[in-house]
Amino acid sequence: MQDAQLRPRSAERFGLALPITMEGEECSTHDISATGVLLESPAAPPLGAQVSLMLQYRAGGRDFSLGCTGEVVRVERHGENFNIAVRLAEPLFQDAVPQEGGTG
Repeated sequence: MQDAQLRPRSAERFGLALPITMEGEECSTHDISATGVLLESPAAPPLGAQVSLMLQYRAGGRDFSLGCTGEVVRVERHGENFNIAVRLAEPLFQDAVPQEGGTG
């Protein structure tokens, strides 16, 4: 477990509370990055489960939905709910993830 804590993050995290659904279940985000999401849910999928997510947000006065998939990498009890960390199958924003051999 300690190795995971020492490993550097692959993308910057942003503390945002946005509506999100996981497998159709309404949840909310705690934080989000280009490569993952920490969300709170009343139900806990098993570790390693492949899940579909739909993130809702507002920009420029318009509502948007962004669909993505990922793998459940951590589940922790949080009061009556669960905090669930999902590693996304593909980055939300390609430009936000450093590429090997890139110039920055």
